[in-house]
Order: sequence, then C-alpha cells, then structure tokens
Amino acid sequence: MQFTIPALFAAFTAFAAAAPAPALDTRQGGYFAAAGYKYSGGGCNPNQLIYADPIFGPGNICQPLDRSGTGAPILSYKTYEAAAGCSVALYSTSDCTGTKYSAPVNGCVTGNAPFVSVFITCV
Repeated sequence: MQFTIPALFAAFTAFAAAAPAPALDTRQGGYFAAAGYKYSGGGCNPNQLIYADPIFGPGNICQPLDRSGTGAPILSYKTYEAAAGCSVALYSTSDCTGTKYSAPVNGCVTGNAPFVSVFITCV
C-alpha cells in the first residue's frame, strides 16, 4: 500500500480537525496569567513598542518583566489581557518592592524608572 504526501497531509489535517480542543485554564503552569505591550518610551507610544508579551504561570509570584533579555528599558506598559480574577502590578525593582504601579487592562502605565518586574495577583 502506498501513500502520497498530499494524501497523508489530508488525513492528518482531518484527524486534527476532528479532535476536540481541550478547555484551557489560563492559570495552569504553562499558560499565561496576563499579557501586555512593552514600550521603550513613556505614554505607550506605538512607535516605541518593544513587543507584546504574555506573562506565564499561575500568578501570585514576582517575576522579571524582561524574560527574553532584550535589554531595552521598559518605560511604559499596557496590559491588554488578564485571566479572570488576576490583576497586574509593575515594579522598578527586581523583588517587587517599592512603588507599585497598577496596570489595569487597556490602561497605559508609565513609571519614574524603567519597569523590571511584575507581580500578577490571582484570586
């Protein structure tokens, strides 16, 4: 029995389409608790967008805001999505101490110094 590449591809595509998609809880370990836009200038100027970035994990932990190590200072931030029951706070310190900057969904936040860490509170 011989199979051609297009026939195999069609079979796999049909299989994948027929498989039910699992319901995802955004706060499971490998999923995001929030996501937002990082900017290299104040005021969330689209011309200064570093990139959009999800914040992974179950929340309730301080973590670096620049996980990928781009090194560009994050001078403003705009949360565009947060899991149900989660809120975002940004800090200019690596241990989430000092001034807390709340970052509500669709709100632009600019601090007095670059943001370096984030604390997602989930209830």
